[in-house]
Order: sequence, then C-alpha cells, then structure tokens
Amino acid sequence: MRLKSLDIHGFKSFADKTKLEFHEGVTGIVGPNGCGKSNIVDAMRWVLGETSAKALRGGEMADVIFNGTDRRAPLGMAEVSLTLTGCSGVLETDYDEVAIGRRVYRDGKGEYLINKQPCRLKDIQNLLMGTGIGRSSYSIMEQGKIDMLLSSKPEDRRMVFEEAAGITKYKSQKKEALRKLDYTEANLVRIRDVIAENERQIRSLSRQASKAKRFQGLFSDVKTLELHLHHKQWREFRAEKSELSTSIKNLVIEQDGLEESIEQRQAEMAAARVEYQEIEAKLSDLQSGIAQLENEISTARNRVAFNEERAGELQQLIDKNSAALTETEEKRTRQQESINRSEEILNAANEELAAREETVVEAEKACQESRVQRESLSERLAELEVERSNAKSRLATIEATLS
Repeated sequence: MRLKSLDIHGFKSFADKTKLEFHEGVTGIVGPNGCGKSNIVDAMRWVLGETSAKALRGGEMADVIFNGTDRRAPLGMAEVSLTLTGCSGVLETDYDEVAIGRRVYRDGKGEYLINKQPCRLKDIQNLLMGTGIGRSSYSIMEQGKIDMLLSSKPEDRRMVFEEAAGITKYKSQKKEALRKLDYTEANLVRIRDVIAENERQIRSLSRQASKAKRFQGLFSDVKTLELHLHHKQWREFRAEKSELSTSIKNLVIEQDGLEESIEQRQAEMAAARVEYQEIEAKLSDLQSGIAQLENEISTARNRVAFNEERAGELQQLIDKNSAALTETEEKRTRQQESINRSEEILNAANEELAAREETVVEAEKACQESRVQRESLSERLAELEVERSNAKSRLATIEATLS
C-alpha cells in the first residue's frame, strides 16, 4: 500500500484546487522556505483526523481555511482528499484505492469522507489502525520529532514500536472489548435491579389479583341479592299499582260530578259578575260627576280670591301710573325745549361745516399741486444724483490721469 495522490483546496495557502501525485520512487518534496512544504504535511495530518488546531499551527480549526489576500477574497471551506492505492488485503476494505477526505466550513461545521461517502472519524481511525498511518503515528515525522523520540522514555517509544509491529489495532480492539464488557456488566447490574423490582411488583400484583377474585365473587353475590330484592319490590309496586288504579277510577267519577257543579256555579258567577259590572259603571259615573263639581267649585273659589287680589294690585298700579304720567308730562316739556335749542345749535353747526368743507376742498387742491411739484423735484433730484455720480467718475478718471 502506498500514497497515490493528495488533493488540496482552500487549505491554508492552497487557494486553488491543487493535486499532488506521488509516483513510484518519489521520496520527498523539496522547495525554498515559504513555498508550502509544511502546509502539505499539515494537510496530511489534518485529513487523517488531527483535531488540535495548535498542532496545525493555528488558534482554531477555522484558521486552516484560506483567509484571503489583498487581491483575492477568502474562501468559506477547506477540503483535503488523500488517496491510497494497493489497499486490498491491507485495509479492511474490498477496494484497491481508498480516498480519505475531510471538509471544514467557517461556521465550524465539518465532515469526514471515505470514497466520497460521509463517515465518522472513528471509522477512519479503525480503517488505518495498525498500518502506521495516522495523525500521531510514526509515518508523519515533523521537525524535532525524531530527537524527541530518541530522548523520550522507553514507555513512550513503545507506542511507536507497537504501531510498527501492527498490534495497536488489537490493543484498541481489546480496550473497546473491555469497555463493552464493563458496559455489559453495568447493564447486567441494572437488569438484576429491574428483575428484583419486577419480582416485588409481581408479588404485589398477585395479592391484588387474589383480592380482585374475592371481590368478583362477592360482587356476583351482591348482584343475586339485589335481583331478589328488586323482584320483591316489583311485586309490591304491582299490588300498589292495582290499588291506585281503583282509587283513580273512583276519583274520576267524583271529578265528573264536581265538574258539573263547578260549571253551574261558574254560570251563576258570570251573571253576578255582569250585574256587578253594571253597578260599578253607574257608581263610577256618579263619582266622576261629583269630582267634576268639586273641581269647578274649587276653581271658582280660587278665581274669586285671585280677582280680589288682582283688583287691589291694579288700583295701586293706577295710582302709581297717574303720578308717573304727571312727571312724564313735565319731562316732555323740558325735553321739547332742549330739542329746540339743539336744532338751533345744529343749524349753526351745519353752516360752519359747509364753510369748512370749502376750505378742505381748497386744501386738497393745494396738496395735489404740492404732490405734483414734489414728484417733479424728486425726478430732478435723481437726475442731479446721476450727474453727480458721473462727475465723480470723471473726477476720479482725471485724478488717475494726473497721478
């Protein structure tokens, strides 16, 4: 089994989709500093399941996505696909070529792929276990890893030798089996507790079932006794019904006789009611006439008292009006004299007003002439202002010429 190709798109400095094909005989990748050799190793480590952003020289997993430059916008996804060939018989798969892929998006979501089919990280680890290929196996040795391996403890170096010997897979399977056994043991303990609880519930249910059977027997006895009781009550009710039927017949005959007497009494009551209504009508007419007469008498008495009171008031008003009439006559005489004097003053005022109106007409004519004269003077003043301005301009021109 060997590495066939590596497809990188959007991972760190690989903005464009790049495919590296490893032909037989290729032992390394060389290039100047900054060309991306370490990014290729990081891409291999990342696609094989590296989950530590610090191991990939970043702060978080989104840092592996191409972050853009001055001339190129950042990408939203990073994808790496590693293709292995000669896998048949080495890996637990029927395919001769296996493509392991991984994607991550800027929102933190990611996915793993085997032959472009979604899978889990555990599936990739189980597939490559025991082959020496993995994110922390001896197949990827970065700078300083060999010195650290040589200077480490024998227990730490043992992991590398076990991976090279191919027993890591079996140790992992052993751990998984032990973990499943522990989980099964815990399930057995819980099952024993459930069985004990169910046994307690079964004993309780058995006691309840015996009580239910005893209840059913007693309930059937109660139903039999209730049936006998209801039969006895039915016979008593039937005898009572026959007696009541005989009583009802007698009461019906008695009711017919009473209904005939009631009809006679109702006819007599109807005649008496008609006579009573006639008497009530006559009495009502008499009471209405009496009330009307009493109202007329009361109205006449009130009218007499009111007329007497009104006569006294009118006499007082006549005396008061006589005195006021005398006073008004004297006032009218005085007002007539005042009117005569006012007419004389008014005539004099009219004469004076006519004279002043003539004066006002003359003044208006003089004012009109003054207004015309003022307008002509204003026009002359404007002309003089224009001449003055022109003279100033000429004077300025002459002074400039003299200067």
